[in-house]
Amino acid sequence: MADEGGRARDWMDVQTRLVAGDRLAFLELNRLVTGVLRQLRAYDFQDEWDDLRQEVAISVIQNARAGRLRDPEAFVGYVRIITRNKFVDRLKRRLRHREKESLPWDDESERLMRAPAGQVDGALSADIATALGELAPDERRAVEGVYAEGRTYQEVSDLTGIPLGTLKRRLRDGLRKLRQRLEGAHAGE
Repeated sequence: MADEGGRARDWMDVQTRLVAGDRLAFLELNRLVTGVLRQLRAYDFQDEWDDLRQEVAISVIQNARAGRLRDPEAFVGYVRIITRNKFVDRLKRRLRHREKESLPWDDESERLMRAPAGQVDGALSADIATALGELAPDERRAVEGVYAEGRTYQEVSDLTGIPLGTLKRRLRDGLRKLRQRLEGAHAGE
């Protein structure tokens, strides 16, 4: 790999200086990692790029000290792979965290589903009950479990035996159908 001046970069020298604590070597590694993150189009995670760069630097230093990074031609590939892996790990953690949250799509539907019967007008309560009754059984179980009972996706999945991905799809479809039916029922008013 060449730098701006067209000279070949000696990554083993960068690695040696990095292990010795050279800040310029750390900056060179950061530029490499940032380039990989741009290639991954990880722009939604820019707030985490500093942490990712530090994790990659720690991994490079640990593996260099252990003698696992001896091939200068493999250094850039190693940095790319470790950056990608650490980015994917963070992405998975973020997605796992979101599974435990309720769906953000329709706050009004959530409010109506969670409201005790006396807090919404009778016609609307009857419309919701009717619309729920018209859903497929798995869609109804998903909507009631998450919104009426306030359970997480995983809890509803465990209780109903519906796989998590299928449960999310049924929940999405059920909410879409409820929204359409409720909009249709109140469009004529």
